[in-house]
Amino acid sequence: MLTVNLLGAPEALSDGVPIRVDTNKAIALLAYLVVERTARRDTLAALLWAESSQERARATLRRTLSALRTAVGADILQADRSTVALSGTVRSDYGELLDELSATAGHDHDTGEVCGRCVPHLERASALYRGDFLQGFGVRSAPEFEDWSRSIGQSLRIRMGNVFERLASAHAAAGDYAAATTAAARWIDLDPLHEPAYRLLMLLRAWAGDRSGAIDAYRECVSVLDRELAVPPLEETTELYEAILDEDLPPAPGVRRRVTTTRVPARAPTGLIDREAEVAALREALATASERGVVVSVAGAPWMGKTRLAEELIAEAGPDRLVLTARGYRLEQSLPYGVIAQMLDHASPHLDEAGLADWAAGELGRIVPGLGQATAPEPLGERRLLEAIHTSIAALATRRPLLVVIDDAQWADEPSAAVIAYLAHRVGGLPVLLMVIAREDEGVPAPIADVIASAGVRLVLRPLSVEQLIPLTGDEEAARALESRTGGVPLLAAEAVESGGGTPTPGMTRYLEARWNELGDLERQLLSAAAVLGGSCDTRLLKETSGRSEDEVVQGVEHLTRLGLLEETPDGVGFTLDAMERVAYESVSLVRRRLLHGRAAEAISARPNARREARLAAAVANHLQEAGRPEAADWHMTAGELARSVYAHDSARSFYESALALGTDRVAEARLALAEIEMALGRYEEARRQLTLAEGSAGEIRAVVAQRLGDVERLLGRFGSAEAHYETALEAGAPPVEVLSDWALLAMRTGRHEEAVELATRARDAAERGGRPGELSRVGNILAAVTTDPAEALEHAEEAARLAGDDEMLLMAALNGQALILADRGELNRAVAVLEMAIEIAVRTGHRHREAALWSHLADIHHRAGREDEARELQTRAISMFADIDAGGFEPELWLLTRW
Repeated sequence: MLTVNLLGAPEALSDGVPIRVDTNKAIALLAYLVVERTARRDTLAALLWAESSQERARATLRRTLSALRTAVGADILQADRSTVALSGTVRSDYGELLDELSATAGHDHDTGEVCGRCVPHLERASALYRGDFLQGFGVRSAPEFEDWSRSIGQSLRIRMGNVFERLASAHAAAGDYAAATTAAARWIDLDPLHEPAYRLLMLLRAWAGDRSGAIDAYRECVSVLDRELAVPPLEETTELYEAILDEDLPPAPGVRRRVTTTRVPARAPTGLIDREAEVAALREALATASERGVVVSVAGAPWMGKTRLAEELIAEAGPDRLVLTARGYRLEQSLPYGVIAQMLDHASPHLDEAGLADWAAGELGRIVPGLGQATAPEPLGERRLLEAIHTSIAALATRRPLLVVIDDAQWADEPSAAVIAYLAHRVGGLPVLLMVIAREDEGVPAPIADVIASAGVRLVLRPLSVEQLIPLTGDEEAARALESRTGGVPLLAAEAVESGGGTPTPGMTRYLEARWNELGDLERQLLSAAAVLGGSCDTRLLKETSGRSEDEVVQGVEHLTRLGLLEETPDGVGFTLDAMERVAYESVSLVRRRLLHGRAAEAISARPNARREARLAAAVANHLQEAGRPEAADWHMTAGELARSVYAHDSARSFYESALALGTDRVAEARLALAEIEMALGRYEEARRQLTLAEGSAGEIRAVVAQRLGDVERLLGRFGSAEAHYETALEAGAPPVEVLSDWALLAMRTGRHEEAVELATRARDAAERGGRPGELSRVGNILAAVTTDPAEALEHAEEAARLAGDDEMLLMAALNGQALILADRGELNRAVAVLEMAIEIAVRTGHRHREAALWSHLADIHHRAGREDEARELQTRAISMFADIDAGGFEPELWLLTRW
């Protein structure tokens, strides 16, 4: 039995059997088969490899199916020439969820209604729905799969919205308002623009006696609609809000049961997530405020834990201190005294006990009806109102110490901001702690800015640093990874540690959505362009890719840096959070994504070094590929050539393979390059396969291919075949110096010394006619090998090293030959020094087989010198490297490599 999870992130793909596949397309293939159970091969090829030729798509599908069959088992994944299917032993959370929903369809009511028998099935469906279908998962260059996945996900979201609505109704009818509000909240999470879900949540909270919670739900609805659609709520939503204010509600469905809330004790500060230093400063301020007034300001970017810090302070205040709270709302900044009205509303039950003077109660009644008989406005009435508010605070503080917390003060209306500033200057003689919290990235009203600047205790919350994260992770490397993954946001860091760092946490999802929704068009376009550019780029490239003006880019980048979404990097600017880069990239439509990739390719290719630096050429190639442009193949070839020139073999191989996959017309050239890379890495069997594929080419490539086949066959011990290839290479016009030199080595290896001398002489004559130092160096190395006089041989080897110039391959060969001659002459220490220089070159250039031979030679010289311990250690190293060489069934010859 194999259980596959399709709901939520694909990192947790399987519960039962570990599925380890190399590509997103393999995961996509498995997901499609789990849902559809069976599919034709042509359908799967078109679904995932639509941009490839039909033949290439089928070949790629075969390889992917093979890897997937190995991962899940041949009994589970079954395929014939036309069809692919999964056996009946495969289960999925998606299938189980659909089964639960189907079980409710046989009851005697419409599908939108709910009965007692429905509830267990709906609860199980709700528990199974851990996230969207393949949440956050995508496959580039596979629009057909994206459309299929999106269709499945949208259909499921609609059905789950119905599930949560029915659950909320069922729980409300049973009087379980806690469970009902949870279901309604999940409905809103599913579709934040769906007003019926907000209205249901408002009703449920109001029926439960949570009037302020119902009002908060309305405010959230208004905020989301304004931010996303720039529209007000529907009339019926506003009417329900007004009915809640007037306590004129429709009857609740069933026995009303008031929801009771219990404060959850704050977790003990960890010195990491709960900001121990800041909490300690607040405790000290709270102790001081028992005798005299203290003003505390807390500033920082969103999600830095400002509100959490206030909750910690409120928890510390205890029952002996009166706590008044209020907060600003973005959409209520035009409501005069809105923030102060909240504070006074919380204070109203205590003001009667405080014996507030009638004139002060009358003034407060102008803001909060019911606190007193509102007085008519008078000249200097604003000053009188300020005094009344201060008098009320003083009256409360004389009875017991007071804690006043104003959150999101950046959105305080102007009259409230003036009152807060007035109080901040006059609480000094009272046992009052006034805490003002504001975002750094918002336009803060001038009075609030003054309060923050002059506060007795000023706290600024920044993302947690690597040093602060180390106690949680245990080591610096893990802390750096956590900081990179979460941006140092406290909540995200805590959730990531608790979840083990696997699938995206709910907090991360909410954080990304909240930050993205706060951005304007300019900032979103810049982040999308930066994501297309790979997350880190210079501002010039960002300008050219985004299509924005220089001033707009500078302004937008500065704002995004202040928001903490971008940061300065050695390359220019980059994302502070990898997950935000993914959100920005996935927010772009496929059409626009291709446009941006095309712009990026044009901008980078216009740079002077684009065809001289592998990094730039690779960037152009990748952007052109994502843009769907045919020039991508040629740029991949260029990137491969440049990567080879600096011995970046793995990167070069990847570029050449991409060029072939994209249909380059330089197939033989790419195959030859891949073969030479594999030869350098000691993968001779793969090199031979690539050369065989290129063997039918024409012109100069054909000659070089034949020569390389001769080299491979010689190194593998297939000497007759090697000679035949050398003959073919000479007939096809290969450079005679190279072919004759390699052929001379072959003659020496097979004991034909006179023939080796004759071939070396022919190579020397050809080199002298050409006069090129590189060819003369190659010949000198061969002459050193075939010459029997040690002194003359050493002269040839030293001359070969001198003529090698900057060609490290020729220099390594010459040094190797020189060391062997010195060792035979008994000059062992000189031989060691020369071999060590050759080994440095082999390591730097990545020639694994030659490096293994050099270590073996060095071990032999130490053995001759009587240094047995060093010899054993070096020979062990050589043996390990020889064992990594892939020679198919001709391994013994590998160990005999002496000269090249």
